[in-house]
Amino acid sequence: MTDVALVAWFELFRAVRTWRAVALLVLYGVASAGAAYLFAEFIGLLENAMADQLGVARTETPGAMMSDLLDSQQLIEVLTAMTGSGDLARQLLDIPLPALFFLWLGFLLVPFFAASASAECIATDTRTRAIRFELLRTSRIELVLGRFVGQLLLTALASATSAVVMWGVTMWAMTGVPAGALAGWLAYYALRTWAFAVPFVGVGVATSQLTTSSAWARVMAIGATAGSWVAYGFARWLEDDRAPVVADLLLQLLPQGWIRDMWSPGAGWLASAVACGALGLGALAVGYLRFHRRDL
Repeated sequence: MTDVALVAWFELFRAVRTWRAVALLVLYGVASAGAAYLFAEFIGLLENAMADQLGVARTETPGAMMSDLLDSQQLIEVLTAMTGSGDLARQLLDIPLPALFFLWLGFLLVPFFAASASAECIATDTRTRAIRFELLRTSRIELVLGRFVGQLLLTALASATSAVVMWGVTMWAMTGVPAGALAGWLAYYALRTWAFAVPFVGVGVATSQLTTSSAWARVMAIGATAGSWVAYGFARWLEDDRAPVVADLLLQLLPQGWIRDMWSPGAGWLASAVACGALGLGALAVGYLRFHRRDL
């Protein structure tokens, strides 16, 4: 475990030294800023449509009619589409809407960012043979686990940066959103998006163990991430009285199958986080089956 921690620490500081960490933080920040602004504009459109229905003056700043919007059927329909459950959508009405949007956005984008960023952590050093110098001091399993933990730390920093940017843009673009409550929920949901990203970091590190090309590893990682969403849609299709047993098995093996509990406002998401951690280690093990026998 000491070797794993040292390799993870080295991976983190190497990412800082080579500006990969800065690039990743900027990528997360720009995506969050753009998404927060577009969400504020969307809320403004909903409020203006409601104002037209009520025969009152339109609002200039999104959020001015937040209390009326929370009571509208339109918002329930939007939250139902985001969470996949009407009952769960009603439970989430007490949470600031930008925080809910942040969680939904994280479920969609963070897996691709995490898989892509972690896909080069081993492949590049394998190509240059620099990995041999580390393997003189530790074994392959500690090296792989250390790189995995290092990428998890980078993803955690990126998720935190994304939450901070989301808070800042929301405070600038909207009104009527409690700053303290929003900050608390964004921090809470950043932890959930990071937990959901763990399997995809595992996928990225797994593909990085299979090749010496960082570009090819990234393509495989992004392809596997996209394929998991296709498999999730297929599993949901099988659920409708077609092959429920097969659907249930697929949903247990896919990170997306644990999303619904991640939406829960209580502590029910912790079981899903543990499952995602197990799936991340499972993906890592698939790549290691090849890596531990490779001629480096």
